[in-house]
Amino acid sequence: MDSSWGRPSACGGLSGRLALVEQVANLQADCQSAAPRGFRLSNAPSERYTRRDLLHKAARGTVLATLGGGAAFLVQKAHGQVVWQVDATRCLNSRLGVVGVEACKLCTTECVVALSAVRAVNEYSRCGRCNICPAYFNITSAVDERGLPSEKLCPRDAITRKPIGKADPEDPANNFYEYLIDEEKCDGCGKCVMQCKEPLGLGSIVLRIRYNRCVDCNRCAISRACPKDALIQVPVEQALRSQDGGRA
Repeated sequence: MDSSWGRPSACGGLSGRLALVEQVANLQADCQSAAPRGFRLSNAPSERYTRRDLLHKAARGTVLATLGGGAAFLVQKAHGQVVWQVDATRCLNSRLGVVGVEACKLCTTECVVALSAVRAVNEYSRCGRCNICPAYFNITSAVDERGLPSEKLCPRDAITRKPIGKADPEDPANNFYEYLIDEEKCDGCGKCVMQCKEPLGLGSIVLRIRYNRCVDCNRCAISRACPKDALIQVPVEQALRSQDGGRA
């Protein structure tokens, strides 16, 4: 092997990959310059595929490989395209003023994806980290010996309550907790969303379409069934900004 190529094992990571692609482009250019006049190698850089094109493709592929499933899907979408997302201001479960009704489960029952492509997401920047969270506890259940509701709200036990720092058993009202949603268990039923909104909560939990699960239907089955037209199409850039749930 020519020493200018180096060892294949040295091509790990983005810089190594780009270096390898550039060497291929240089070799193709050298072969083309040595070819007879009027003869063009089929893979040589041309007006259609330049060295810059090859480098760009390598960089783009490497970046996509490092992104999570939902983000990678969105980055691959063409500029200016739109994707489906839940509008929290329209959704029955998160819209302010809608109280005393059962949570809407259409995102769970109507989605063509098993267990639904919709998940409950806790926007941590808005979460109060309360001792008694109405989205975690069934606050109408009997109180246990610790002074906490005895039942959980989520039927799939998809929410975990973790103390922030050391919990003080003598002063439970001053303890703070982080509420983590397990998206492998969550099916987007909306019960926690309904209880999290004001006046009981702060509205930090909302429903979101997860793009690593969504199959990107031209006409979303949930949107056809939703009585509030809460499934809307938004630009890819806007959808990408909402993927992390606002967690720092």
